[in-house]
Amino acid sequence: MKILIADDDADDRTLASIAFNELNTEHELEFVTDGQELLDHLNSKVKNKKVLPDLILLDLNMPRKDGRVALKEIKTSPTLRHLDVIIFSTSASEDDKRNTLNTGAKNYFVKPSDFSNLLIIFRNICEELVGD
Repeated sequence: MKILIADDDADDRTLASIAFNELNTEHELEFVTDGQELLDHLNSKVKNKKVLPDLILLDLNMPRKDGRVALKEIKTSPTLRHLDVIIFSTSASEDDKRNTLNTGAKNYFVKPSDFSNLLIIFRNICEELVGD
């Protein structure tokens, strides 16, 4: 399975990569650094008839185009709206959670402050992918 992670924080991208490796998953990870790059990447895949990711892990607070706007654009696009998007953000705001789930996010996780909880979250996400 292909997982596309949209996160502007280089440390968070590195930790995600380490965590998925430690979980011994067979998932192929791709990374983009903001919402605009995410949409450009996805639209390029559609245009070039390349395989889209099975899941997008989307940070909310990013430069150029934040995750809230990117999610809305994905979920209103006829060619992208079928994609599963899970919010993975430092924001613990109930408004962010409610609004993104109402916009079409599949789930919402607050980034943990320690690696062991990151592993638990990613293990749950992997189990969710297998269950679909």
